[in-house]
Amino acid sequence: MRMTTRGLYSLRAILTLAVLSDEQKPVSLQKIAQIEGLSPEFLQQIFYRLRKAGIVKAFRGPGGGFLLNKKLNEISTYDILSAVGETLEIVPCSSEDNKRKISNNCTLCDARDFWLGLERTIVEYTKSIYLSDISAAKSPNSLETNMELGLSYTSVTNSTNF
Repeated sequence: MRMTTRGLYSLRAILTLAVLSDEQKPVSLQKIAQIEGLSPEFLQQIFYRLRKAGIVKAFRGPGGGFLLNKKLNEISTYDILSAVGETLEIVPCSSEDNKRKISNNCTLCDARDFWLGLERTIVEYTKSIYLSDISAAKSPNSLETNMELGLSYTSVTNSTNF
């Protein structure tokens, strides 16, 4: 499985929104883009999908921007990734989705059950991790300190290599 930049950026942007959001004042995409070092145009595409999925709500006009539409403990990483089009598919023949055609080679593959199990594990894991589990919103001062140092939220929290 390889996560696309859309999936990576969507999680980064939502985590930053969670930290900056005080549930009253919308956060602009420009601010999120500046903090995370991302393209505002690409974020606009991502937030369009997140809004359509009901994860964020948009406010137009001066002082407009985005707010989370749900509490942090109600938004799973799966919700975010699936909203922006990530499939979490390991290999084409692992899909249990009936919408895709599976070739005969895949149905005869001895390892197919392994791939199906691995895909189910990843999907269940992403469904079990909520923004409240990983958000720096628990300690908003950490983001402010990082911003002063010119570091993004993600660059600090993901400094460990796996």
